[in-house]
Amino acid sequence: MNNVIDQILDTEYDGTVTLYDGNGKAVEYEQIAVIPYDKRVYAILVQKEIFDKGELDEAGEVFELDGERGEIKPIEDVNIISNVFEIYDRLFEEMQD
Repeated sequence: MNNVIDQILDTEYDGTVTLYDGNGKAVEYEQIAVIPYDKRVYAILVQKEIFDKGELDEAGEVFELDGERGEIKPIEDVNIISNVFEIYDRLFEEMQD
């Protein structure tokens, strides 16, 4: 697969997702969830290095997926992050029942 957004949205894809930081360095991520919220789509990702260590508390990062532009961008808005994680927690709890 050549498009990160396609990888994230593909329910069959279970590999890592490679994003690039501000310095152009490749960073591998594990996907935790895709969450639709407020007419947009967000992904919760955890850096593979942190994921492999099992240090998942507070490790998830929220990214907005913009399929029309083919972009994925990190979210810094605390309200959006909080709401996305709240939806994720609710969905996770429902799956446990």
